Amino acid sequence: MTSTAEPKTDPHRFSRGPEAGIAERYTSPEFARLENERLWPKVWQVACRVEEVVEPGDFCEYTIADQSILVVRTRTGALKALFNACQHRGMRLKEGRGSCAEIRCPSHAWAWHLDGSLKEVIDPQGFDQAAVAPDSLRLPECKVEEWAGFVFINMDPEAVPLAEYLGEVGTRVERNGIQNMACTRVRSTIIKANWKLCHEAFIETYHAIGTHPQALRYLDDTGMIYEQYGDHGMHRIKPGNMGTPSPRLGMDGTDRRDLLEALMGDLAEADLFNEADVAMANTLIETVLELPEDVTVGSFFAGLRRQQADAEGIDLSAFSDADLLAGELWNLFPNLTIPCNAGNALSFRFRPNGLNHEECIFDAYYLKLFPAGADIPGMEQEFYQEWHETKAWGTILTQDFTNLPKWQAGVHSRGYRGPVWGFPDGNVSNFHRAISDYLAK
Repeated sequence: MTSTAEPKTDPHRFSRGPEAGIAERYTSPEFARLENERLWPKVWQVACRVEEVVEPGDFCEYTIADQSILVVRTRTGALKALFNACQHRGMRLKEGRGSCAEIRCPSHAWAWHLDGSLKEVIDPQGFDQAAVAPDSLRLPECKVEEWAGFVFINMDPEAVPLAEYLGEVGTRVERNGIQNMACTRVRSTIIKANWKLCHEAFIETYHAIGTHPQALRYLDDTGMIYEQYGDHGMHRIKPGNMGTPSPRLGMDGTDRRDLLEALMGDLAEADLFNEADVAMANTLIETVLELPEDVTVGSFFAGLRRQQADAEGIDLSAFSDADLLAGELWNLFPNLTIPCNAGNALSFRFRPNGLNHEECIFDAYYLKLFPAGADIPGMEQEFYQEWHETKAWGTILTQDFTNLPKWQAGVHSRGYRGPVWGFPDGNVSNFHRAISDYLAK
């Protein structure tokens, strides 16, 4: 599957009734089995960050369903994505992250070089010589490519190049400088909901009404933009609507203190803006209160971001105020979401928790743009078996995490007939259309 160059929006793609068969996609073991057979082995997917495999010998295990892939930096500096199974008896060769000089099986000690070529078979005289010849025992590998600091793998040897797969998405996301950003932290947890349901919560903003009501104090959520690019999708806040209360609140006027405090509280916690931006804005709340009526809070804060970036040696002059406040939010099929914000970009990955199709592994990648020559901190990794073990997620993610298990329980209801899709669900319905295309092959 590839992306198309032109966006497609279909405001008339409304469900005439409940979409039959969709509810089972979140609950059915058989549907999960089809995904494991026809979806995951055929799509480009993020396996890790380049920060995890910097030096020769660095490796990172990536798991998807029942498959384990070993991403390895070879001695020549190239990347390999090797199926993580000993060719003798199938033992898993490596787990987690680390560094090694060779890939040696922990069971019978057969060994491979970092590029997957055979290094050693213990007591080779005890085997058929053709069966243990180097050409016969090379570790099978996946396609592997880098983009924007992410390492993608594809198990399909016939897969199109990653750039073709991404299509328009790649160049649009790169406008925000993501390819120049460093990952400072990966925070992961388990959500008790199907991976698709979790992903869907991040590819539309319609749910802000019920899930994130405090956001309506600073976000006019009417007039959202939704576009589909082949299998991928994008949505964003209409330029000018960030920093403006939603008309749904029925407010007669704008309480600037309430608006700015709500905005800072949510966005600072979500790491959408860096700490310096937030600290500066918080010290200037009183100044904001005295602004003329024709100066919006959004434009004022965008100006602060530019000043802070200039002080750090970062040029944000190419970006509009809207890009600085809330940029495009891309969903890359099948399971990566990138909310773009000039200078910072979060990325969320969603995948089934092994073979448990009613649980999702959620990974949040925190990316930041640093000035040239700056000391970039090493990437920190955090894992929480239960998401509520830490409050570091912030209000927005906490609200989503609280709702998702209830949503998963709800789709089991015998009284639930299936989704009724409308315009704000365009990226969701396109997502399911793409899944259907893969599973039909």
